[in-house]
Amino acid sequence: MIGVTINQQKWDVLNEILNQKHERKICASIKVEGENMKSRLTRRDWLKLTAGVSAATLTGDLWEAWGQTSQSLAASDMAQPMFQNPLFAGDYPDPTILRVGKDFYLTHTSYSYAPGLVIWHSRDLVNWLPISQVLNETHGEIWAPDLVEHTGRYFIYFPMGGIFVVHAEHPRGPWSAPIDLKIDDIDPGHVVGPDGKRYLYTAGGHVVELAADGLSTIGERKKVYAGWDFPKEWKTEGFWLESPKLTRRGEYYYLICAEGGTAGPPTSHMAVVARSKSPLGPWENSPLNPLIHTYSADEDWWSVGHGTLVSTPDDRWYFVYHGYRKGFQTLGRNTLMEPIEWTGDGWPRAPLGARRSQPMPAPMGRAQHPMIELSDDFKAPTLKATWQAWKETDMSRFQVGTGALIVRAKGNSYAESSPLTLRARDESYEVQVVASIEDQSRAALGLEYNPKVAVFVELENGQLNVYGPKEKLASRAWPAATAWLKMVNRKNRVEFLASGDGQKWQSLIANFDASEFDQNGQHGGFQAARPTLAASGSGSARFTDFLYQKI
Repeated sequence: MIGVTINQQKWDVLNEILNQKHERKICASIKVEGENMKSRLTRRDWLKLTAGVSAATLTGDLWEAWGQTSQSLAASDMAQPMFQNPLFAGDYPDPTILRVGKDFYLTHTSYSYAPGLVIWHSRDLVNWLPISQVLNETHGEIWAPDLVEHTGRYFIYFPMGGIFVVHAEHPRGPWSAPIDLKIDDIDPGHVVGPDGKRYLYTAGGHVVELAADGLSTIGERKKVYAGWDFPKEWKTEGFWLESPKLTRRGEYYYLICAEGGTAGPPTSHMAVVARSKSPLGPWENSPLNPLIHTYSADEDWWSVGHGTLVSTPDDRWYFVYHGYRKGFQTLGRNTLMEPIEWTGDGWPRAPLGARRSQPMPAPMGRAQHPMIELSDDFKAPTLKATWQAWKETDMSRFQVGTGALIVRAKGNSYAESSPLTLRARDESYEVQVVASIEDQSRAALGLEYNPKVAVFVELENGQLNVYGPKEKLASRAWPAATAWLKMVNRKNRVEFLASGDGQKWQSLIANFDASEFDQNGQHGGFQAARPTLAASGSGSARFTDFLYQKI
């Protein structure tokens, strides 16, 4: 129970908020100046009830009355550099972050895309650049990695049909080939005990000892943690104890896990905390659980969870995790970040709640800049880190450096072509490209959840065809071997257009509904709706002047 002292005026404002949300039966105890009021309100209820309330309502006296104001936030000067979520806009799920000295490193789930496990670097926590890619080609489906440093060497543990590990002397690489640890599980989390012994946690609260070099296991896995029992009335996908990420602070080891399922209802996911003085438990659940959670579909970020704690060199703490943009699960799970406070008795708490979408002071005092640009003139000597190919085992198919992307054709159809994909960042956007073909090749611009769940316009000999997941949607004669192609996505309603000169456009189809190009619509994969370029048939296709812009 948290006691709060507020004056009658503040109580009246709080009461109005609660009345607007039609909440009467709340569990907690608030003392109002001049009288005692028994109105049982917990912090968890507060975050739930105020989920749809503007940040302006929650800031100032009322927020301070609840006792959640961080000193750094309360004293912040709005003229100072600011940060606003998302940290990574688009499909960047399951973030794992590491600090070594002044350097921060981060990577994500890469599914079946290549390159896999792209490593990002930052000195300020808000501006990131890619520095290496661990796997240049698709080896399998990669999920929920854990990036760690131990005695000067770097390791990434990741599921790929079982748990694998790669290692390097520096995050810039070169990285080793994947080593199979022969652990039939998902979601690894690495930790080192006080005696130097290394352990690997996996989903379901299991742990196994690692060899000293971290490249094999010792003994059998055992279950040491049962999770935190969230209220049965919460709307989730299920219990799903996943994503163990471990941090040591002071005398305690902290175990952060995800529960509730990754997709499903907006309120499904969460991150929960437990601690122990031993890396093997017993684990004590936090009285403040969950650390983060979406309490209402009115919030700006849905299904928040699956994250890692990280500290700055001056010992300020942040939580990096993922979440869906409200109403746009088609954009995938964005990477988000928010500050963490520590209570007097050593528990982490996230004070922002529903305010995680509002601007906040930049962690290191450096302003947040736009992410790496998605538009591409293809003049760089290698593909930008913004591009990934679906289940591609030969990335030499994609050649750049001369102001054009040359794609060697693959397969007899779009579905077999291992399309090159891009993570869209915006609710509404358009992409445009100039495509050219040879006699037996086909070039496509599309939007896909995966190559079998896609909508695309395809230039082939004498025709422009538009296909959906199940049928041809439109066809038009096109005698030229070159076409300017454009896709406009207006909040999941997709239009394809074509032009012979990039000036006069003709609509091929309009208003295709792509709102189910997500996990909830497809029930498998957890990907996002990604713009694509593809070449099938024989020979090659040429793409130039690729433009992406928010609309």
